[in-house]
Parts: sequence; C-alpha cells; structure tokens
Amino acid sequence: MSRFVTLLWILIAGIGALALYQIKHEVIAQERELARLNRAIVQEQESIHVLRAEWSLVNQPKRLQALAERHLDLQPMKPGQFGRVDAVPAAQQPQVPPAQPRAIAQERR
Repeated sequence: MSRFVTLLWILIAGIGALALYQIKHEVIAQERELARLNRAIVQEQESIHVLRAEWSLVNQPKRLQALAERHLDLQPMKPGQFGRVDAVPAAQQPQVPPAQPRAIAQERR
C-alpha cells in the first residue's frame, strides 16, 4: 500500500511539474506579447505627436492665406452682392393628391 501511495505522490508531483513548466512558458510568451504591444503603443503615440506638430504647421492662418491668394481668385465682397432675405423665393411644397372618401374606398372592395 505504501508503494502505491508513494507512486501516486510521484505521479502527482510529475503532473504538477509539467503543468508548472507549461504555465511558465505561456507567461513568458504573454510577457513578450505585452512588451511588443507596449512598444507599438509608444511608437503610435510618437507618430500622433509628430502628426499634430505637422498639422499645426500646415494649418497656420498666414500660410493658408498665402496659399489662397496664390491659388484662388477670390476678391472681397462688394455691397451689391448682398441681397435681402425677403427677396428669396419661398420653397414650393410638393403637391399631394387628395385622399379618397371612405365611402368610395369601401365600394371598391
């Protein structure tokens, strides 16, 4: 009986050691993946920082004004270009056909 119990404990210890070995390697793989993801996050944050700096440079009002003057033929508005709101024609409502009376609709059934 004591040999059986001893063999049983050796078997349990072996299974525990194999399970611990497997878990250890899974944890190492997960730590590597976490480190890779953290590096990717830092790289993306740096890219966002660079893009924001480039956007603020490209979106400067003086630069936009110079580009508009160079590429667009815009002129200041003249007073004659303004109109009155009451001069704008009202939008026409779509014509809806009149509904048929119920008596006629019931006769058709």
